[in-house]
Amino acid sequence: MATTPHPITIALRIMDAWLGLPERDYKATVYLFSYKLPPEEVLEAVVIAQDKKPDGGIQAFKYFCGVCHRKIEKRIIELSWN
Repeated sequence: MATTPHPITIALRIMDAWLGLPERDYKATVYLFSYKLPPEEVLEAVVIAQDKKPDGGIQAFKYFCGVCHRKIEKRIIELSWN
């Protein structure tokens, strides 16, 4: 029986094929975001960034980081209201 890969593994595979950057340039950042966000949200951020910046490159990576930062800020605000 095949298992579904972890969302972070999927995110890294997408980024590897899409960004055109060395893995060392983004892998640690993805893992850092995965400590602050659920893995599914990190994967969602990759998909959002890929839709907005389909050509990849450093600007696409920066867009991905911005999406993650906004998601983290949103979680902090939501938690502060509870």
